[in-house]
Amino acid sequence: MKKLVITAGDPAGCGPAITLDAINKLKNVRANFIVVGDKKILSHHPLYKAIRKRITLVDVATPAIEKIRKGQPSKVSGRASLLYLSEALHIMQQQGIKRLVTAPISKEAVQFLIPQFSGHTEYLTDYFKVKNFAMMLTSSKLKVILLSRHIPLRKVSQSFAKKYLINVFSLVEDCLKKSFGIRKPKIAIASVNPHAGIDTFLWKEEKVMVSAINDFSKKVFGPYPADTLFTKDNLRKYDCLLCAYHDQAMIPFKLLSFREGVNLTLGLPIIRTSPAHGVAYDLVKRKGVPFSSSMVEAIKLALKLRI
Repeated sequence: MKKLVITAGDPAGCGPAITLDAINKLKNVRANFIVVGDKKILSHHPLYKAIRKRITLVDVATPAIEKIRKGQPSKVSGRASLLYLSEALHIMQQQGIKRLVTAPISKEAVQFLIPQFSGHTEYLTDYFKVKNFAMMLTSSKLKVILLSRHIPLRKVSQSFAKKYLINVFSLVEDCLKKSFGIRKPKIAIASVNPHAGIDTFLWKEEKVMVSAINDFSKKVFGPYPADTLFTKDNLRKYDCLLCAYHDQAMIPFKLLSFREGVNLTLGLPIIRTSPAHGVAYDLVKRKGVPFSSSMVEAIKLALKLRI
């Protein structure tokens, strides 16, 4: 039976609820679910009793966890998020587990403790000392890669280099082949600038892309204008789309796959997935019910992918 470690996410956000709800919905999935969180938070959820015998709960017992206010970032919720992640990685190392699912955490909450914290992806790549990595958003409809992540738009152009692009091309191709079983993957890349296409309106950034594509000499196509890359025909034609910056990828991805999207980190020695949405503080604050479909898909993908 496959072992899977799940971190419960920010205890003031949607993480604990969607973790328990997702496991409850996966009744027919045979796996050893190791959930890392705070029992004081998880046990108050109505579904906890229903699934407690199907999980191994690792209670981190975060100091002052009972003082958190739902729907609000705080030092306590930030500390809990970090403790869950640290303990999860310790368990994985001790038991040789290779599959991790992380419920959403708040960068703002963690930054109360680590001002330079920029997210799960960077934390994990730093932990595993990985230099070549990428953030993939995936669903049944499409796969997209963010060539730059949480940086200001004015810095996007500075972030591209030929060697970096070739490394990402290689990483994506390898993932599509080994993890997803696509024998001959076809990859397309979006331009940074408007209307830029092959031999047309090629500015500095696009020239770097073309040079990287030529040197890679495999099935990478483009750069293509981002405003036409996400058509139905192109989504059928290409196995993965590479986007220059965060919103260029996230806007179309969330329009097409908001409730089923999964974040997959490429380049790690483990499989790491996460729902492709945030902590939903606003929803939690007004006592709304968060959807768990993305968490369900994140768990299913983590169990399905080849290591």
